[in-house]
Amino acid sequence: MVDNHYKSQDVFTPTMPAKASFVERDALNTQLVDALETPGKQIVVYGQSGTGKTTLLINKLYPFYANRKITSRCTIATTFEGLLLGAFDQLDVFYASGASIKKATDITGKIEQSYLTLKAAIEAKSSTEEQATLSRLIPPQLTPQRLAEFCGAAGCCWVLEDFHKVPTSEKAKLSQVMKVFTDTAADFPSVKVIAIGAVGTAREVIQYDPEMRNRVAEIAVPMMTVDELKAILLKGEELLKIKFGEHKDQIAKYSSGMGAVCHQLALNICNTANIRGTCEKETWITNGQFKDAIKRYVDDSSDTLKTVFDIALKQERSRTFDNTRIILGALTLLGDKGGTHAQILKKIREGSPQYPTGNLTTYLGELQTAKRGQIIRCDTASGEFFFSDPLYLAYAQCMFVPPKEAKVGEMKLFGMTFKFDTTLFEELKIELEKSSRKGSISKSKPE
Repeated sequence: MVDNHYKSQDVFTPTMPAKASFVERDALNTQLVDALETPGKQIVVYGQSGTGKTTLLINKLYPFYANRKITSRCTIATTFEGLLLGAFDQLDVFYASGASIKKATDITGKIEQSYLTLKAAIEAKSSTEEQATLSRLIPPQLTPQRLAEFCGAAGCCWVLEDFHKVPTSEKAKLSQVMKVFTDTAADFPSVKVIAIGAVGTAREVIQYDPEMRNRVAEIAVPMMTVDELKAILLKGEELLKIKFGEHKDQIAKYSSGMGAVCHQLALNICNTANIRGTCEKETWITNGQFKDAIKRYVDDSSDTLKTVFDIALKQERSRTFDNTRIILGALTLLGDKGGTHAQILKKIREGSPQYPTGNLTTYLGELQTAKRGQIIRCDTASGEFFFSDPLYLAYAQCMFVPPKEAKVGEMKLFGMTFKFDTTLFEELKIELEKSSRKGSISKSKPE
């Protein structure tokens, strides 16, 4: 018997891969499935945060590997040796019981014995180490080749999450690991490394090892379309017996191509409407519940928004141009899709004809770093720069509107009128006015 009752937090999952409300993205699905079916083909899935990379992978990986995968989560402190040893440790679940390994040939039996011998050696060494030791030494016998063979015999794949965070010095080594896994596919066709990372990740793999050019499937996960975002909401409506009505269009617009934001807004709406699971009868979302959900979303993000903009707009010393403010103002005018270097420069020069090209190049680079709160991103494929979070754009729209001059639905910047969404504007304007009284950045006027 199929259980047709769902919890709202299982349908709308902003911090976890979507399952119940997973939306098929045909072109991406085909590309990923083809790569999974090709022996020796390693995979890099990359794209902006919140676009559904992990959700896509988790849903498409299961038919090929079920629960037979090991996952390493990378950080800026990740080392090649640490990843190798961590992956080896996770293989224990497959080797602890002999039934976990397919003993179709003598080679798999020998590999299993090799694994158990190496594991015993590592455990024996660990037991003699002093407690003050901060890291485990990788044994000489644990090489990428051996790890690939162990994974192959276990019939599992190795998933590297947040590959882009790995230090540059370690990425070249991991690129070599992918090559080793490719070569090992001659004996174990299903063995793979699957790296998940931000924009540009695939190019990094190829850069460090040109031999991998034809051995890596580069799968770019773009921002979700409005129709795809609405498909998430439609599935949620069906599973929970609710109706968003005209608010589906607004939620999709606010989400700015990010599935995670769409899930968060939808979950907020369910919470404000006190919908915790599948309703007994069809329930319509009211305009008041929708606005309460938006307010909650803004409230949850307000402190982060203020902090990010404080960092982004900080001037260390007086300059001819207030560079970051001018650039963010231009991006505000260009909307959620952002613009290329040339488009941003053109927009700026409508108000500041003498603005230097070099200044734009320098500060576009800075605004993508932690020094400026990583407030913008760049799609390396299209060369377009845009706000890294849809709320940043909405907040910028509010910040650049002088309170006494603002009209509902439009703003003026660089002498041009810009249309904006009134619901987010109203909520964010309230937050800005609160912070203005405390002397925050909203007191500053744009160039």
